Amino acid sequence: MKLAEKYVFSSKTVADIDKDAIDQNESEYGFILMERAARYSFQILMNETPNSLTVFCGSGNNAGDGYLLAKLAIKSGLNTTVLSVEPKDKLRGDAKKAMDAFEDAGGEIENWSTSIELTSDWIVDAIFGIGLNRDIESPHLEAIESINQSESRVLSIDIPSGLCGNTGQIFGSAVSANITTTYVGKKSGLYLSSGPNCVGTICFSDLDIDESFYVKHDPLIEITSEQEVSDLLSNRQQASHKGDHGHILFIGGNNGMEGAIRISSEASLRSGSGLVSVVSTSKSCEIINQFRPEVMCHDVSNQKDISSLMDKADIIGIGPGLGTDDWAVNLFNLALESDKHLVMDADALNILSSGPRKRDNWTLTPHPGEAARLLGSSVSDIQKDRLGAISQLAEKYSANVLLKGKFSLIHHSINDRPYMITVGNPGMATAGMGDLLTGVICSLLGQFGTEDAAMITSIGAHVHSKAGDLASHEGERGMIASDLLTHIRQLVNP
Repeated sequence: MKLAEKYVFSSKTVADIDKDAIDQNESEYGFILMERAARYSFQILMNETPNSLTVFCGSGNNAGDGYLLAKLAIKSGLNTTVLSVEPKDKLRGDAKKAMDAFEDAGGEIENWSTSIELTSDWIVDAIFGIGLNRDIESPHLEAIESINQSESRVLSIDIPSGLCGNTGQIFGSAVSANITTTYVGKKSGLYLSSGPNCVGTICFSDLDIDESFYVKHDPLIEITSEQEVSDLLSNRQQASHKGDHGHILFIGGNNGMEGAIRISSEASLRSGSGLVSVVSTSKSCEIINQFRPEVMCHDVSNQKDISSLMDKADIIGIGPGLGTDDWAVNLFNLALESDKHLVMDADALNILSSGPRKRDNWTLTPHPGEAARLLGSSVSDIQKDRLGAISQLAEKYSANVLLKGKFSLIHHSINDRPYMITVGNPGMATAGMGDLLTGVICSLLGQFGTEDAAMITSIGAHVHSKAGDLASHEGERGMIASDLLTHIRQLVNP
């Protein structure tokens, strides 16, 4: 897998890679890259079979991409309108050369105004690129608002105008795109903070820039890939037995939340665990035994029995349906006494937040709300700086940490560069999905060990999210956690 595909970079690093490639190639290489970018975006756009097109252009190189795309559009016979948000005489260098090429091909440029009605079925946003570092003002602000208020679908070139390429924060207002075509390197702002709400589907091209230009630059984030999943989940030894594939113990399933622990335990089995045990209430045990007899269930009446079960387990997952009452806190404290690797989710995290501590062998899997409680912060603060939040969590609790959300992040304690999950969909925002994820992660840690817990956790998160994408083929709305189980089994057998 090429470095440009594998990693996410800061916007400054992407700009440096772009500059190095231009400076060390022939004199026209900058314009060649601009033509490649326009051609790539045009191909992505044509996959959507547009009938008409409006291209908004600013005055920088982003506008140059827009003009060259518009040139391709009029040559193809597509009904195309180009609107300039800035005076044409502000364009310089390759951007001006691109505008001239558009006009030489017979294209016409109109000055944008608020009186222009947007009626095309697609809009191309080529107003601002990653160089933007200030709040947007008139007339750009009104242009962006008119794009967002239109009924047209939107393709943003490189990054939605108004979005910070580095942090993902919005400079006053930002285009809400259906598709973002981005080039050279994947910019961190597309994946962080408000980025996921603006970018739509991300399509990437490195524009055939040589790999050597990426090697000397440090990325911010590593994307977990299908190849890593396949490499880990190789065929089992023919003579292996159930004891070779991990014994997982789940703790939870308090009264009224019995379903959570059932989902976790079944997900663990479907992910390949050799043995799965549950410590819960007698009611939970009854429900699980009725529907999934492969799970070994134990109620919590005898504390010595619980300690014995912990000793036999390879991984302990605690939190699904745990609750926060005395029953739950007692089990939580017993789990902390074990020397086994713990995977904590849901109410186990809520209990932990009331008494923070460090521990070397555990994995925390908070969503933004739980992360905020663990850090004594707010959800807004967590979402504004997800990279900072996951580092703080890992430091405060000395833990392997998965921060859930669109583009989930997994902290890597060795190089401090998190893994990121780029699959998944909004249909997964429903009850039980976190319990399912806990089951998958526990299972893979039990099968493959905890020496590189971050990598194993990232692969578990990838499998979970990819299963959600497969299940969504029948529709995102109405999808439930158990819909993913069949797909999880398929994905752990690549």
